[in-house]
Amino acid sequence: MKRIIAIDIDGTLFNDQSKYDIERFNRDYADLLSKEILMVPTTGNSYDAVRQIFCYSPQVTTFIAENGGRVVVKGKELGSRPHPWSFLNQLIPCLDNYHADLLSLSGSQQTYIERQYENVPVPFYPHHSYFTNLKEIMDDNIYNVNISWFRSKLHQKKIQEIVDHLNQQFVGQLTATYSGAYGIDILPFGVNKKIGLKTLVESFPNLSLTDVVAFGDTSNDVEMLQAVGRGYAMKNATPDLLAVADQVTEKDNNHEGLLNEIENLFL
Repeated sequence: MKRIIAIDIDGTLFNDQSKYDIERFNRDYADLLSKEILMVPTTGNSYDAVRQIFCYSPQVTTFIAENGGRVVVKGKELGSRPHPWSFLNQLIPCLDNYHADLLSLSGSQQTYIERQYENVPVPFYPHHSYFTNLKEIMDDNIYNVNISWFRSKLHQKKIQEIVDHLNQQFVGQLTATYSGAYGIDILPFGVNKKIGLKTLVESFPNLSLTDVVAFGDTSNDVEMLQAVGRGYAMKNATPDLLAVADQVTEKDNNHEGLLNEIENLFL
């Protein structure tokens, strides 16, 4: 490969209805591969979810999921960073204080949701089950804990205050970040999209992070955009990402700003 394009999904590839032009994406993906350019979904979504998202794009076999916590190439784990269970037993009870609309844990093959949220629709989790006690799911690895206010639509400023509080309360134990869609991703300490991308890039002996172009729209993309050769914020991006981006796309996610920019740059 001569170059990697790292793309976020929600708010970047996806429009506000969580849709994208599959035919156009597949055509661009094939054309990029012919030029030895690999486009890699780099997302806070679980590996389970991202496989479902790209089920109509069979050429896509490389994923950076869980905000960099899992790197999977052709179904094989290239790198992963799960939460220690000793810490999860400490963390999960504390999250009740934030009165979220949903709490979920991303496991190896499915998402686990607290039983109290059993009546909440979760179409964005392809495979999920419910638990009452953490002991029920301790035989799995957990890569991400997500709390969301997608129903109550908590103001982003308040969500950021919770992010800051979690990072201060559990300093050195977790990395909390705003994930968009009124949610917070709680990752193992030090995990971010930059780390996942670095793991992937190191598997190509002729590439470095400077050979990467990245696209994102919100706080969990900050480290990635700062680390790569060229970082693009979507026109609809949050202010913190716009502040660190090298460039901003001409169009937003509702007008196919990602694919427009990629085609202008490389095709």
